[in-house]
Amino acid sequence: MTDFSDTNKWNLIMDSTKNATISGDLIIQPIAAFEPDHLFLSPILVVQISSTTAKENWYKAGYLQQAIPVPFSLGLALGESCFIPLYTPTIISFLRFPTNYKISFEVQRYFKDCNFKVWEFIDI
Repeated sequence: MTDFSDTNKWNLIMDSTKNATISGDLIIQPIAAFEPDHLFLSPILVVQISSTTAKENWYKAGYLQQAIPVPFSLGLALGESCFIPLYTPTIISFLRFPTNYKISFEVQRYFKDCNFKVWEFIDI
């Protein structure tokens, strides 16, 4: 059985905050995707999203997408995708492509700010 409560078994990969470009109360440029420069080797991640400007009734933060490097420098192919709720730490286990992948988190377009945290489970 896997023990997720041991903090020594988790590696913080990214803790980053981004802001939308705003003019008055209008979002001119939405927040760009969070794309850690890291090749994940574990199938298990934890993602947590927060915002200082989110409204009380917002629960949907965005979608996390897995990307798999394709041979011969063709770029990346999409793997699995999952919904990430706002504020709630979410454990994700990628089953189809469990190792050697990258991730991208797309924030909902109406967010004015977003903090993205991702940890990789290192006790596999």
